[in-house]
Amino acid sequence: MFDLETNIRSWNDLIRDKGNFTESDLLELENHLRDEIDDLLGAGLTEEEAFIISIKRLGNISAISNEYSKINANLWKYLMSDTTTKSQHLFQIFLIMIFTLISGTLFNIPSIFGYSPNEIFFIKNISVFILPFVALFFIFKHKINWKSTVIIMGIYIITGILVNIYPSYDPNSTETLTAFHLPIFLWLITGFTYIGLQWKDSKERMNFIRFTGESFIYGVLISCGVGVLSLFTMLIFSAIGIDLESLIFNNLIFYGICGTVMITLYLVEAKKSIVENFAPILAKIFSPLFLIAMVSFLVVMLFTRKSPFVDRNYLIGFDLMLVLVIGLVLYVISARNLHEKKNIFDYINISLVVTALIIDIVALTAILIRLQNLGITPNKVAALGENIILLGNLLILLWQYLRFLTNKITFTILEKWQTSYLNIYAIWMATVVFIFPLIFSFK
Repeated sequence: MFDLETNIRSWNDLIRDKGNFTESDLLELENHLRDEIDDLLGAGLTEEEAFIISIKRLGNISAISNEYSKINANLWKYLMSDTTTKSQHLFQIFLIMIFTLISGTLFNIPSIFGYSPNEIFFIKNISVFILPFVALFFIFKHKINWKSTVIIMGIYIITGILVNIYPSYDPNSTETLTAFHLPIFLWLITGFTYIGLQWKDSKERMNFIRFTGESFIYGVLISCGVGVLSLFTMLIFSAIGIDLESLIFNNLIFYGICGTVMITLYLVEAKKSIVENFAPILAKIFSPLFLIAMVSFLVVMLFTRKSPFVDRNYLIGFDLMLVLVIGLVLYVISARNLHEKKNIFDYINISLVVTALIIDIVALTAILIRLQNLGITPNKVAALGENIILLGNLLILLWQYLRFLTNKITFTILEKWQTSYLNIYAIWMATVVFIFPLIFSFK
């Protein structure tokens, strides 16, 4: 069945990928396209007929519309459709293979020199060993200038050195905090290489958020496939008396992790919503499900009068849950078409924000009580800072959403504000990674 909105989004993505248009140019072209489609629909044509005729009427991009017809039929034909495109994608695949081998080897260097690091070492360094190569892939793909490249790679190198030369003393709280905050910080840095020279553009930042969400979904699917393949391989070889468990889990697992990340990002970037865009579909499925789960939790907690926030581990878990909810809200926002009219999913999203806000206030109160009764620790201060930042994000997001629903602002203004708030997350992650160990004497 022909889906008009999906095809308009795909057409828009193709123009962005092929042409030298600014966001305002793209928006103007899309407005022209929609006006043409509305006129043709009014004349009695079907959505598919109106769409095809309209893109051909745009004249100076008729060649792109022809490319679109090829792409819509088969993504892989598009990826290999001409010599230039084929060579570009072959080069990108070559880069992925090289970067996977290098990053996977970095994980094995300690064992080569007879050093057996603990699990926290690998958790702490997984982003240090992988994300610089993801950034290099985007640097090559988007042709980022050498000055920006030096600055970005310098951040990765300095970060990798600092987090590994910092000592860690019992109970190792700051090292654990570093391990869980560092990937978020470095992923936000990687975002600059994905966006390229348009890193100040809120629309491009929102595209990075959507890219992050889709990468997560693709990554889970690919990881499941890799896991099944590994188990299948071990099973069939064990049938002939050969045990591959040690080889896979001690030597190949890191190459598998690195390869999964690189392949996932390549596929999501190459897809560019040409065949289909999972964002709107996933947003409409998961936002109401998350809302039901969170409301149910609040209701049960209220009636049973049992609060999980007296336990430190639950507090940390709920912080992670709130970050996940914020991520889902951002994903929903990034998936929303600016031309789309207000609908029930906007109200579901705002309900999700309100529910998360209530949970955050309860968790923040519990943290303050624990600080008063049990004293200051790195974990409590980190949790306090994160809950305050989340509280600010949720409050302003709620305010902006209400203004949007009452026609006081456009959705673009809401997007601009939310993408700007990402800077606060980056600053806080950097503070926990680099400053907390110094403040708390590396304990």
